[in-house]
Amino acid sequence: LALAAAGGTAEAEKLTVALSTPSIQINSNFTGTNVTIFGVIERDAGTIARNAPYEVATLVLGPPETVVARRKDRFLGIWLNGASETIVSPPIFYSLATTPGLGAPQLAAPAFRNLELGFENIAFTYADRLETNDPGASEFREAFLRLKGESNLYAENLGGVSFIGDSVFRATVRIPANVPVGRYRVLVYLFAGEALLAQSEESIKVSKIGFEQYMFEAAHSRAALYGLGCVALALFTGWIAGVVFRRD
Repeated sequence: LALAAAGGTAEAEKLTVALSTPSIQINSNFTGTNVTIFGVIERDAGTIARNAPYEVATLVLGPPETVVARRKDRFLGIWLNGASETIVSPPIFYSLATTPGLGAPQLAAPAFRNLELGFENIAFTYADRLETNDPGASEFREAFLRLKGESNLYAENLGGVSFIGDSVFRATVRIPANVPVGRYRVLVYLFAGEALLAQSEESIKVSKIGFEQYMFEAAHSRAALYGLGCVALALFTGWIAGVVFRRD
């Protein structure tokens, strides 16, 4: 391919990607939303023919976080905190969609594993372990993925990318109501077989607006004042309840 391109007889495919919205604003009425990813595969007369059909994967990643996963152990009828693992910098949000030809068996190939496409391919690192995806921490990895899935913050939609004609495709990503704020990466990959032909990256900004924004900023930038305000509000609410429901 490199020699052919140098000679001007062939060029690699290019991706043009657009989002239905570049930003998501959260207020008190926010119940979640959908973001649609549109893509176009650009080719010219010099683009070589492929022996395998095009396959597309879209991946939306939230900002990294550090998570302490704890195991609950039962002792004398009481649930206590047991062993724990600190998972370093997993994405706070992960949503994968692929064309139907990229199912779980195909994603097991090294080309897709290296790009961390699919839950099984996410590289987990732990604060107290040298090995990535250390088998000794597998129960914590599985629990983390299960809890993220139950909260709709991790999702796999294999077959969720559809082609409209030969070169236009789309995928819809569900953004849940509990999505954290931050800048989200939108990665789009184009494959033929296991060969990566092109990739593109966009971003989505998730932010709070109105009263929610004020409270969020207060909790992070003026934590002491925010805490005192919460205590004062709780005391005032308790006093009001006592006055309203007081018996004469």
